[in-house]
Amino acid sequence: MIRHAIAPRPLAIAALVLLSGFASVALAAEEAEYTTLDALTPPDGARLEVGGLDFLSDGRLVVSTRRGQVWIVENALADDPSDARFTLFAEGLHEGLGLEIVDDDIYVLQRGELSRLVDTDEDGRCDTIHTVCDDWGLSGNYHEFAFGLPRDDAGNFYLGLNVGFFDPWWHGRSVAKWRGWVVRVKPDGTAEGVAPGFRSPCGLGRNRAGDIFVTDNQGDWMPSSPVFHLQDGNFYGHPASLDWTAEYQAADKKSTDTDPPAVERAPAAVWLPYGWSRSTGNLVFDDTGGEFGPFDDQLFIAELTNGHILRASLEKVRGEYQGAVFMFRSGVGSAVRARFAPDGSLFIGRTNRGWGGQAPGDGIGRLRPTGKLPMEMRHVHLLQDGFEIEFTRPLAASCNPAPDDVSLVHFDYNYWWEYGSPEMRTRDLAVESVSVNEDRTKLTLRIPGLRPGKVARGILSNIVGEGDIELLHDEFNYTINQLPEGPRFQGHVARLVPPPAPIEHWNEGWFLLTDGALAESWKGEGWQIVDPNTHKTSLDVTDPSLVLVREVEPDDSNHRWRELVHDGSTGSSTFTSRFEHPAIITNIDFFLPKGGSSSVYLQGRYELRLRDTKAGARLTRDDCGGVGEGAGFAGRPPKFNAYNGAGKWHTLTVRFLPPQFDAEGKKILNARFLRVRINDVLLHENVELPGPSASAPFQDEAATGPMVLRAGSNGAAFRRISVKPIDAVVREPNADDGFEPLFHGIDLDGWTQMGEADWTVEEGGVIHGSGKVGHLFSPRGDYRNFELRAEAKIGDDSNSGLYFRTTLGDGWPAGYEAQINATYDSDPVKTGSLYGRDAVQATVVSPGVWFRYHVTCRDEEKGTRIIVRVNDIVTVNFLDTERTHTSGHVALQQHHEGSDVWFRNLAILELP
Repeated sequence: MIRHAIAPRPLAIAALVLLSGFASVALAAEEAEYTTLDALTPPDGARLEVGGLDFLSDGRLVVSTRRGQVWIVENALADDPSDARFTLFAEGLHEGLGLEIVDDDIYVLQRGELSRLVDTDEDGRCDTIHTVCDDWGLSGNYHEFAFGLPRDDAGNFYLGLNVGFFDPWWHGRSVAKWRGWVVRVKPDGTAEGVAPGFRSPCGLGRNRAGDIFVTDNQGDWMPSSPVFHLQDGNFYGHPASLDWTAEYQAADKKSTDTDPPAVERAPAAVWLPYGWSRSTGNLVFDDTGGEFGPFDDQLFIAELTNGHILRASLEKVRGEYQGAVFMFRSGVGSAVRARFAPDGSLFIGRTNRGWGGQAPGDGIGRLRPTGKLPMEMRHVHLLQDGFEIEFTRPLAASCNPAPDDVSLVHFDYNYWWEYGSPEMRTRDLAVESVSVNEDRTKLTLRIPGLRPGKVARGILSNIVGEGDIELLHDEFNYTINQLPEGPRFQGHVARLVPPPAPIEHWNEGWFLLTDGALAESWKGEGWQIVDPNTHKTSLDVTDPSLVLVREVEPDDSNHRWRELVHDGSTGSSTFTSRFEHPAIITNIDFFLPKGGSSSVYLQGRYELRLRDTKAGARLTRDDCGGVGEGAGFAGRPPKFNAYNGAGKWHTLTVRFLPPQFDAEGKKILNARFLRVRINDVLLHENVELPGPSASAPFQDEAATGPMVLRAGSNGAAFRRISVKPIDAVVREPNADDGFEPLFHGIDLDGWTQMGEADWTVEEGGVIHGSGKVGHLFSPRGDYRNFELRAEAKIGDDSNSGLYFRTTLGDGWPAGYEAQINATYDSDPVKTGSLYGRDAVQATVVSPGVWFRYHVTCRDEEKGTRIIVRVNDIVTVNFLDTERTHTSGHVALQQHHEGSDVWFRNLAILELP
């Protein structure tokens, strides 16, 4: 159900932890049996957006923040976290995103310098700041963060420098010295570049052997979030930073945004699954000697977007680190920093401002072991033909795993300029045998076909430890750079592939289903359209089975997308889009309450189930990501549980092919889910659908159909729904498709300008309209039955139109008009409309983004049929029974002063 609150309610930290999602609430409750989570209480009014944590020799905690403060916390190790006492030591710094204590001296890494903070008069406040080093570049770009701050045995500090993001925002560039590098600052204050190739190296740490490790964050040239073993002179993948290498500077060579560099890359020790880590923080090694549990010298990794602490067990294979990563603790908030305390507890520093983390988005958490030993995979050791899995407890006498109790796949990634990579070339691996060692602490899996250059994901079922303790976390992801024997593998898990074609904007070619005014775009009972600028969708803290929509203070975010939220009090209900789609890729954000069960039906016929799924359960077709059953099809469970818990937004991504029909309308190919992902975890591949799902609203089959959302009786929410049509059938390119260019691409000779608009021809044959109101008419004025296609781009707060069958004239000429308007809200009629006849009020394309416009206009027995398509999605199918306009020109419109519109690839196919 959905309940409304008029104003936001103040919540304590403990309540905020619950609000972070009842996320995997069952799993979090199970985890709490072994590690308790509490939080220090900050001073009234203080927002601790933590950037660094360390301890003085007397046990006091020192905290640096993104807001430029440094706090000293007494009693941080007290049993009762409310006993902690905060003292402000320093303020006015510039983003303290790294902190290290050396002989009780406080070192803070600011954006532009490494500083030593000194209390010279011993009054508890910093009064002197020494610049240790500032020998790196700043351009002023918002993304040029500096992270740190481990120190090696020689006294050198290590810091990671982000690349900047300009236009487009996700293409990193190194426009200032050592951006995209890890830099070493020596004890004398001089700096030297250690290694290039980083994008956003948020976390640096060292192990007991003194090796430095670095995390990076998924994005351009980073297919997922890696953990690298840092070694001098290696290149770690992001090409922008190569501009500061001696080789590039000597050759006056510059990196590019989209071309892979001809430089050998160093492999990641571990690739973190995107479903677990979307924004990785720092890493710390367990040096507690067993006080934090049975994971001595393993690596613990902070993660802020999903709010997790992960654990990694590394080993050296052929002389270099690789290994397995596991889930350790969920529901910890936006953890960007972690630090082990003198008492063996793990302190967590949270921040999410501008980074999109899980609530709580600030403050200091503390994980403490309860003393109860969990049943966990302690270590996964790679064999030539399988894995040896060591547990923290012996297996129960009754537990005798078989091959069917192990699900194992391997996959790799694409290395390219595009933002991240899905899991590619996924293949199921058959487990030939499973054996238990003599003391029952280890399983040996024999797996023929195990290959290097892959991540192997294993999920164990029916594992019970001594004392009937169930396995707490059932999944591992092992990065196989090398097998122990045989020829040395020369490739990478991040495989170099032909890059996709460059685009001007990240959502080019996408059709937006939840942007702008949506009242006439979706139909259904019991749904409401929520503006995220003024309201927040969350769970009711007192009853997580209820969805709460509460009013919040507006900020300057100005989101144009809306949330579709269902009131479960009326029972299950569907919401149907007015737009019909063909073969598509679609992205859909969804949000479920505790116990929630909903669905998405592509074309209103083929069901993907969305359910609040318990972690660790054997998955069925009814679980999150399952394919619904239908006639002749039993449905299919997801391969993995990618669901992160109630109260969290998830992203469903589907590549879908509809059924194919011959000229007589006979079905010749079944529909298929080519790929289904939740949070980029691959759940299905190439699933054939013989017919509509049993619960589908439409039981016929067709080439197109609408998106249909179903919310169960507990309610649900959806947002950011977009579709991108794809070719359903692979065809050979055919330039001779009958279309004739309307514009030769050189000048406007033959075209007639009316009004005061400025029409110019830009590079690439692009027609640009600006200035005041005016129209541009095609040379011919006798077009009657035709298909008209063009690509168009409209500026922000701009308006335009593509006219056809229009007569030559000043002002607003008579004729049909396909509207072009993304954000000019003075006119509610938006792109995809047939002006004055069938209006689309939703924003289906973004400003500044090229889109495809296709208009069919032809006379039928009962009138003139006009079909309008935007990015191949039908927005209008209108019959003008009065045949208002019989023939005329094609014309382009410039609507008002301050407006901008661009057209290219104008072409027409005349119909009989």
